[in-house]
Amino acid sequence: MRMDLELEMGTFIGKPNNLGDPIPVNEARDHIFGFCLLNDWSARDLQVWEYVPLGPFNAKNFASTISPWIVTPEALAPFKVSLPAQDPALLPYLRDNDLSSYNVDLEICLKTAKMAEPHKIATSNMRYLYYSVPQTIAHHTVTGCNLGVGDMLGTGTISGPEKS
Repeated sequence: MRMDLELEMGTFIGKPNNLGDPIPVNEARDHIFGFCLLNDWSARDLQVWEYVPLGPFNAKNFASTISPWIVTPEALAPFKVSLPAQDPALLPYLRDNDLSSYNVDLEICLKTAKMAEPHKIATSNMRYLYYSVPQTIAHHTVTGCNLGVGDMLGTGTISGPEKS
């Protein structure tokens, strides 16, 4: 079976919101417990059959794997970097007064029993996010969706300017 994976970060929620109460973007950092590595797997062989008319629904929810540790925002604070200005400007509910992320190098390596050394598949950096994590939380809850302690949101694929 052909597989595809996306290099992402996962955000664990540490403070819930009530159903019907959106989390304002500039309060969203208070809801973050920590971060983990996240690989979102797609089954490419299934995806081919879903393109028309449904879209890659079941192929995209094939599997997710996360790292065995969670890193707190406090531990990442020394690596905080500003994100570039967003153009075009986002709607007011997404305007993050602290548009930032973290300078954290990310890579995916594959190692099989037949390989002497791991093979690097992809590299990126969390500083290449277009949307800040608080923007993701605000957008997810803008219609009143509640988040509970332990819920995890993915960043989506983190691409960078280099080929990866």
